[in-house]
Amino acid sequence: MIAAIENAVIDVLRDAGADGRLGYVYRTLETYPDEWDEYLKNLKGPLRWPGAWCVFLGLVSMEQDDEGVTYGLARFALVMGAEHLGNEQATRHGGGEAKPGSYQLALDAIGLLAGNDLGLDGLGPIRPRRLALVARTPETRNAKISLIAFEWEVRVPIMPLIADGELASFETFHANWDVPPLGGIGPELPDDEPADATDTVTLEGATS
Repeated sequence: MIAAIENAVIDVLRDAGADGRLGYVYRTLETYPDEWDEYLKNLKGPLRWPGAWCVFLGLVSMEQDDEGVTYGLARFALVMGAEHLGNEQATRHGGGEAKPGSYQLALDAIGLLAGNDLGLDGLGPIRPRRLALVARTPETRNAKISLIAFEWEVRVPIMPLIADGELASFETFHANWDVPPLGGIGPELPDDEPADATDTVTLEGATS
């Protein structure tokens, strides 16, 4: 569901640009990179602007009933970026309708996403939470871009990891140990014979 939400948000922005609702088109739409500066440094070509990146920030809370966790309140961020060859203010204010600054990108995204359930089954409406400029770094300064982050929350269904909702009973623990510096155990040696040490523990009352 988390990946589906990220992809659905990207689709909302792409569709709004394609059908003319925004007056501009996003040139880059991706999930958020782990390290922004490294992302900019390692690009094989120039990054196309404006751009937006969606990222999952975590679960704020979870709801539970007799059968386990059923829903979670998930937090996401949509980071939007604009480029302008002028000064820093220009990257935020933009250069006309067809060249929006980061402020305009953020306001448009809020209008598109607030209250939107993205058409995904079981998903609640998006609740805006926070809007803030992303701190500038030497890389973003050199690239003459500004980034702004729109944080929001949404109630998501939590799918059970076990199809029947039940875990098999845990009765026996078995381990093979590799004792340095002896070595001699690995995936190619699954039996106890090559192991430096082996241990099996059976819970009291369990049958092995």
